[in-house]
Amino acid sequence: MKGYKETFIFAFIVCIVCSVMLSSFYEGLRPRIEMNADAEVKRNILKAVGLKEPLADNLKNEEYLRIYKEKIEELVIDAQGNVVPARKPLDIKDGMKGLYPLYIYKEGGKVISYAYPISGFGLWSVLYGYLAIEPDAITVRGITFYKEGETPGLGAEIEKDWFQDNFKGKKIWSEKEHRVSPIALVKGKVKDFYEDERADHYVDGITAATLTGKGVTALLDHWVRTYEPFFSKLRKM
Repeated sequence: MKGYKETFIFAFIVCIVCSVMLSSFYEGLRPRIEMNADAEVKRNILKAVGLKEPLADNLKNEEYLRIYKEKIEELVIDAQGNVVPARKPLDIKDGMKGLYPLYIYKEGGKVISYAYPISGFGLWSVLYGYLAIEPDAITVRGITFYKEGETPGLGAEIEKDWFQDNFKGKKIWSEKEHRVSPIALVKGKVKDFYEDERADHYVDGITAATLTGKGVTALLDHWVRTYEPFFSKLRKM
């Protein structure tokens, strides 16, 4: 029994020491981890808004943050599409309802595009990204999905450029029917279903990733309608 007791005490001490070391190691790295996460978010906003000078692939985090600060204006809007004065996206805390972040890309004081976060369930995970709209408040300028846990080679393809590029030039508003018309994924190729103006509201689906595609369609429908009050005001200006 004495040997077991000593072994237990030794194992306990080792666990405590390792826990303290790991905690200290994490605390030391936390600023770097937080900066990396912040830079990843801002990099995806910059990608979505469609910078006139595309970002290089080998930029350091500090460069992403610098470019973001120079090019992007941060606002908060309410459920009626009104800008909330003196509020920034970081002011929106968990549990706050009716407040939404908005990111405006400008060049020389001119608005190039508006972007906002999108998220929703896929097949296995929550999908996170950004959708950017042209100043006409109708046309998609870009989209990114940067955080997901879908099946590699199938649903995870939403992170690939070939998929995201399909959204550029698509419409979130039907000028013919004068109503909001969120983009949806089709099962297959758009050209096999639509050859008229309706094709502007659909993108090609991902083969064998139907449920992920349905998730993308659902989240786009939700967030396009959520931000519609703001964009409807732009169309009337």
